[in-house]
Amino acid sequence: MGLRINSNIPSIRALRHVQQNDQSLSNSLERLSTGLKINRASDDPSGLVISEQLRAQIASLKQASENAQNATNLLNTTEAALNEVNSLLIQIREAGIFALNTGGASDEQISAEQDSVDQAIEAIDRIASTTRFASRHLLNGESGFNIRSRAPEITDLTPVSVNFDQTSSQTSFDLLVTQNASQATMAGAGATSAGAVVASGGNITLRVTGELGTEDVTVPSGAVLSTFENSINILRGATGVFASGGQLFSDSFGSDSSIRVELVTGPGSWSGGGGLATTGSFVDDSGVDVDATLNGVSVRAKGNNLSVVSSSFTGKMQLEELSGTGTFSFTIKNSGLLFQLSDQAEVTDQATIGLPSVYTNVLGRAVTTTSGIDRFGFMSSITAGGDNDMFNDPGNAIRIIDVAINQISDMRAFLGAFSNDNIEPAIRELSVHIENLSASESTIRDLDFAAETAELAKSQVLYQAGLSVIAQANAIPQGVIQLLQ
Repeated sequence: MGLRINSNIPSIRALRHVQQNDQSLSNSLERLSTGLKINRASDDPSGLVISEQLRAQIASLKQASENAQNATNLLNTTEAALNEVNSLLIQIREAGIFALNTGGASDEQISAEQDSVDQAIEAIDRIASTTRFASRHLLNGESGFNIRSRAPEITDLTPVSVNFDQTSSQTSFDLLVTQNASQATMAGAGATSAGAVVASGGNITLRVTGELGTEDVTVPSGAVLSTFENSINILRGATGVFASGGQLFSDSFGSDSSIRVELVTGPGSWSGGGGLATTGSFVDDSGVDVDATLNGVSVRAKGNNLSVVSSSFTGKMQLEELSGTGTFSFTIKNSGLLFQLSDQAEVTDQATIGLPSVYTNVLGRAVTTTSGIDRFGFMSSITAGGDNDMFNDPGNAIRIIDVAINQISDMRAFLGAFSNDNIEPAIRELSVHIENLSASESTIRDLDFAAETAELAKSQVLYQAGLSVIAQANAIPQGVIQLLQ
């Protein structure tokens, strides 16, 4: 080859390779110092995009896990308060049972029990107003669902979990009732006139069985309807069956209600129920439950009491007696406690529940007339001077307390199920999700130190060799001097 001094091509070529090795050496040192194989977008553009998406998702899932832990703490706080309310309600029920024992308890003793009841009710109201998680009130209604409207046929509505329409500030639900609840009924006589004869041919004994129990009723030959109805109604508290207008009715509504009348003794016959004339013959009937759907989802019914479990609504409601069929609507404002349990702002990643008020003026049930008898009311009516205090009506007070106990127990059961079957599995799933995504992100972005130290050693050797080659290439033009001597 020719000898040139203006352009030393071997030196230039060796310098280019040294510069490349120098850059490779610099990159290796940077990766080893940061522990990352992607330090800038130019290192791996597509890998950078994926790893940043994974980093954002991992960070969001970690926050969701913290959200779930906070939800658990909030629910535990609520559960502890409701447990105390439950204990107080049981204590109040004891006082009601004591007050019914008028044969063995003096007015002074009942008055003392009333004082205990008043203090317990005051304690329940205090728990309702002071139970908080940070600054959020839990049991005063602030954390519950705001029901904007409901059809008058729906006498009680208790939602516990709702998925709201996010395009609106409130969500409406339609309850389509295709069959209303009915009592067990049967003819009590061949006529409705109070003076109509219902038994003939001799005295008879009827065995009347209802949901509360069984009693025998003796009906003399020639007895008229009014006499027969009085005999049935005297035993209403023991059988759950009453007579009115020539008919027998069960106290309650639904498939659990029943009436059975059997002719057990006597030579005569009874004109009711189609006529019983043979000893051992009987007639019976059962009630019917409500048949309904809520926004197209079938509901479970027991009489007029409905229970709904669906993706859009979970809760309970009660229909007015003999409300008929049709569509009954209610509207709930977007409210309650929304828990973000995953990394997307989607309904599937969230859960919304409501914690209703436990003030004593809402615990219980509005006064209802069941088969001609006014029953129930709210816990506040049990205080001294109220319609259902320990002197005025301790029997109805016990009914109210039982409703309140069921309300608190149902609430506790839902919160326990929500925590155990929703929140805790979410926490476990989030932990596994974070672990797997972190492994994926590490594979893409974290440095393999073993491989990179081998690359560093290679770059160092090549760099040093390159410097030696440049020195030798720079010596080549010196041969020109020898030609000029």
